[in-house]
Amino acid sequence: MQAAFPSLPGMASFDFTSKPSGLWKAFLDAPTWIFRAHLGFVFGNRFLMIEHHGRKSQKPYRTTLEVAGRNPDKHEWIVTSGTGHKADWYQNIKAGGVDAVWIGSSRTPADLRFLDAEEAGAVFAQYEHDHGRAAVKLMDMMGVSYDGTDGGRIDMMNKIPMVAFIPAASGSPT
Repeated sequence: MQAAFPSLPGMASFDFTSKPSGLWKAFLDAPTWIFRAHLGFVFGNRFLMIEHHGRKSQKPYRTTLEVAGRNPDKHEWIVTSGTGHKADWYQNIKAGGVDAVWIGSSRTPADLRFLDAEEAGAVFAQYEHDHGRAAVKLMDMMGVSYDGTDGGRIDMMNKIPMVAFIPAASGSPT
């Protein structure tokens, strides 16, 4: 499936079903370098970065993700796997957990929790309310849609899972 990146007029379509390469990969990696330079505050509360290990190689990885929602009562930051269950970072944390999360310029150990489709649907409904146009573009880029009903949204969330990251209470930011 080909999906055009709508906010970059004049650029070719990008294939979101395969791993990025070349300039597109460099562009997508830029936020990770910003976090590593302790400048993550420039993203406000819209992005976070996770540190995890490869499920096969055990190589350390860092992945920057958009925050789809927050649960302040549980101190959770919720993200969506936009390429579904096959995303490398998603498979890695499913197999081995997460080492740390960067929020703003702070790095802290973290735990994680996988949301069920019903809870993820509620989070996505709030995301749609807060970021309507971005939600439409995001669904288009991910190649998913639903019929506008709560049930349809829940069915869609079975294809694009959500994960909550919980900065460890005992961990002090570094």
